[in-house]
Amino acid sequence: MSHAARARVVLDDQVDRGVVEMLLTSSPQLHVTDYVDLGEEEHLNGDAGDALIVACAAFTPTIRDYVGAARRQHPERAVVVVCTSETNGYVSDAIEAGVDDIVMFPADGDPRVAQAMSRQVIFTVEKAMARRRGEHAISGQKLGRMICVLGLKGGSGKTLTSSNLAVSLADAGHSVALVDLDLQFGDVGLTLGMSPERTLYDLVRSGGSLDAEKLEDFLTVHPSGIRALLAPARPDQAGVVTTAFLKDVYPLLRAMHDFVIIDTPPSFTPEVIGAVDASTEVCLVAMLDSLSLKNSKLGLETLERMDYGGQVRLVLNRADSNVGISPEDVVAIMGRAPDMVVPSDRNVTRSVNQGEPIALLHRRSEAARSFHALADMYAAANEQAAGVNGHKRCTSGCPRPTTARLSACQTLSPRSRIASISVLSRIWDVRSSRPRLTARACGRRWWTRSAGDWSRSPESLARTASAWSTS
Repeated sequence: MSHAARARVVLDDQVDRGVVEMLLTSSPQLHVTDYVDLGEEEHLNGDAGDALIVACAAFTPTIRDYVGAARRQHPERAVVVVCTSETNGYVSDAIEAGVDDIVMFPADGDPRVAQAMSRQVIFTVEKAMARRRGEHAISGQKLGRMICVLGLKGGSGKTLTSSNLAVSLADAGHSVALVDLDLQFGDVGLTLGMSPERTLYDLVRSGGSLDAEKLEDFLTVHPSGIRALLAPARPDQAGVVTTAFLKDVYPLLRAMHDFVIIDTPPSFTPEVIGAVDASTEVCLVAMLDSLSLKNSKLGLETLERMDYGGQVRLVLNRADSNVGISPEDVVAIMGRAPDMVVPSDRNVTRSVNQGEPIALLHRRSEAARSFHALADMYAAANEQAAGVNGHKRCTSGCPRPTTARLSACQTLSPRSRIASISVLSRIWDVRSSRPRLTARACGRRWWTRSAGDWSRSPESLARTASAWSTS
């Protein structure tokens, strides 16, 4: 460092002040602005400093409350705990309260030991300060998009969607992180064929400050290029992962990647609510059954009550299943048409059993085309948010799209539009009186027409799409 770090030191009544002073005054790189007792009000005593050093015999609830209050008053300041007792049992509580790092120091006051420990304390304080500066730098830079994938009924296909969306975005050249937030029974690792050598549990238990370099060591790399932060290996390990810790993880991942995909459990747990709050958009996955649609409708209503400001896309999985629920029923229940439909495919189950996403294993399947088209939707939205011009619409009188689903389709690449249109035209009821998707060549652009203008059969549409795919 070019100048001495200014630190404010707080002592509890179980620590020898002389030992602490000997420890902290052995180096010119650290300037102590003030020594205060734990019982004094933190914000009423002089210079706040660059760092807060709390010297204590043990991390008690009183110190936890003090650190929490100090963190709220000065969020940009590093907090380091210097403790005389073993750290077993309270590291996670300290990190959750806002402590950046913990250092052990001897209680006997040996000058030689104090001088040696002084260098460790200085290094720890500098590292904590660098991390805090990095977090505030992150807040001013462009962050990647964070997509929270919700499936509010088990078996709806949220993990399938999360995994295939992630590999599809990576296949398109984007850097992608995938987080398994189903902390008790996460299946992302199994779906992608990855062994959970390091998980979220291991990241929490590692202690110390959290930065991009450290986080990188706990990401499992998939052959597709995506990097996954896997769920704990056992359900009993889930309790150590807190919402406060995850809140620090998300901005780091977004600073490191173009997209961060969050796979969630089928409920609004505190962790899921925290992920939704931190996300830029939500992908809600439903199926053609009354239980899934009911829960998905409640999910949409919950997001509205949360005043969620991001875009919410609806994905209908196994959308061609003949189970007595028509597309009109879906619109009536959900209040909107799906943004993307994924047809049934026996290769989906096979790909999961093989640990290879269908978006890569069977690229020509309609399910894979749907996932790639969904990825193109998000990529196009990302480019628009970044101020990059996407595909321009034809100026020869193309009408405006009638739904968000149709509008999103216009921003896709030609080949992805063909895949989306082909699937939609085969699955969605062509006899419906509602506006629907129709493909028409118009200066190499696809556009929509209402039901009153419908004059082409799905077979004719499929032939047109096939001709475009070979042109």
